[in-house]
Amino acid sequence: MGLLSDNPSLPYNATHFGGTQVKTRAESLGGFHAFVLQFALAVVFCTTFANVPARADCTTAAVAALGVPGMTIASANDVPAAAPNPEYCDVKGSLMTSGDGAEPGSTNFEVMLPVNWNGKFVFHGVGGLAGTLNSSANPGDRPLFLARGYATAITDTGHLASDPAWEYTAPGSPDMPKIVDYFYRAVHQMTLAAKLLVKNYYHAGAIERSYFDGCSNGGKMGLIEASRFPSDYDGIISGSPWIDPVGTSLWSLKNATALLDAYIPAAKFAEVGAAILKQCDKADGVADGLIQNPAKCAFQPDALVPEILTQKQADALKRIMDPVRDEQGRLIYPGASVGNLGQVNVTQRGVANYLDAPPADPASAKPWGDGTVPDNWSLTQNILMKLGYYDGTKNMNNTIETSGVVKSDALNLVYTRLAADLPGAPSQYGEFFAKGGKLLMYHGYDDLIISPYRSIWFYEDLAQSNGGYDKLQAHARLFMVPGMQHCLTGAGPTSFETLNAIEQWVEKGVAPETIPATHSTNNVVDRTMPLCKFPEQARYKGSGDPNSVSSWSCPQDDKSLLAVGPNGVQAGVNAAVPARVSDLSKLASKNRN
Repeated sequence: MGLLSDNPSLPYNATHFGGTQVKTRAESLGGFHAFVLQFALAVVFCTTFANVPARADCTTAAVAALGVPGMTIASANDVPAAAPNPEYCDVKGSLMTSGDGAEPGSTNFEVMLPVNWNGKFVFHGVGGLAGTLNSSANPGDRPLFLARGYATAITDTGHLASDPAWEYTAPGSPDMPKIVDYFYRAVHQMTLAAKLLVKNYYHAGAIERSYFDGCSNGGKMGLIEASRFPSDYDGIISGSPWIDPVGTSLWSLKNATALLDAYIPAAKFAEVGAAILKQCDKADGVADGLIQNPAKCAFQPDALVPEILTQKQADALKRIMDPVRDEQGRLIYPGASVGNLGQVNVTQRGVANYLDAPPADPASAKPWGDGTVPDNWSLTQNILMKLGYYDGTKNMNNTIETSGVVKSDALNLVYTRLAADLPGAPSQYGEFFAKGGKLLMYHGYDDLIISPYRSIWFYEDLAQSNGGYDKLQAHARLFMVPGMQHCLTGAGPTSFETLNAIEQWVEKGVAPETIPATHSTNNVVDRTMPLCKFPEQARYKGSGDPNSVSSWSCPQDDKSLLAVGPNGVQAGVNAAVPARVSDLSKLASKNRN
């Protein structure tokens, strides 16, 4: 699926957490840059063995004897060192879960225990609907974890992705242990169990620091941990977070149905993208193929009629740009960024909202028949139908919304049943911040799977709840990534690492002012640029190569990303409470199940 697919055969998941196919950061960058990183990793690999901790034997029996309650050890295998990774003990098994109003469940896990343990722990988030042990941590961070001596853990959240109806035991009958485990129970209880396993394995009294790293669904996991279980982690990296799975799905449904009514082929979408770039590229001071602030654009689809689009196709694009509303007119979820309205998006099961051929029967419950469906439609069915109505066979095409307006009964039902899958309201992060917890967020402006404006809404609300941007930035920082699609890839510099930034912030009190990012073509770095903390916008200095980081700056106290033009207004970026819903819990009825 789009949110970092759970299909282990796909290219993204060649970085499978438990295998030997982990693609290093250097492999994706190439050239001298790659050599420098490989050398640095080798230095880490060699120098961290100076103080090898005492540890248990890496055998199934020995690890099982460590006595973590509820934990069953299926295997423990010693994996030889292979740079950049040191030798480590690869532990797999399951953990019994319980409580939180649901019957007991079980979640699978994998823990890696390096011989050069640095006294710290990192947990990998998982993407999509989970169900695998495939990491959604920032690809720039993953090759650093074991090399730096981190003990690591991951869980499938209590179900298998291969089960197409794990959400219910029969249509209308939810499998609540699996649902609650997926929402939050498995990650939290696995966090506690994995920490105990790490301490027992190394005969350690404590873990010095604990971090969480995930994107998409994994980014949402991190936010839930911070708001619901503030003592679990010291630092959380939350990329392209799925802050509102219901709202995202309503948005995706709106976008897909817009294109059911007015099919737009891929070639036309390419022309749309070119027109947007021509309109918006120079707004940031330089024509470089990158839009720094898509919300400031003034692209109008009607201007492409009739040369490129029909009026019906232009109206479909405008509906995609519109927010999701309830029947009272309040904004539930922001519209699309024009940065990727041309639909250039790499997902693991295909394009986000369209196919290469028109739908067979646009008004039916199965518009594409039994063939391949757009990625966002599939994702929406999993959330709204399977986790909302507990029935994946219901007629999603005619049940939920009309032209972006969601029916009240449907809105209440899906938000009530998925309430526990939502991170806490912005006011609920105070305890995490008060104990010194740090939150580092990032989101790509060209994301077609989760609107980047939803992260901006969240961060603005977080600022309002914590004394404004200046005070909030002592605890939480957001980095918007121009040209980045969902979690990775895109036209801009979209490769970067965040582990060092969170370490420096948590352990030394040095907050990240900028994050260096690169873009590569054919494994050769061809562009570098700083990512600026929101609401600062990267500024071209007026001269020099726009592909070089030296030609850009992040002006301190700049608030340019708060500037909103016609496209941002249309998407609802500047909408404030009560025009838009801030506290999603208010959409859920406490008396309905």
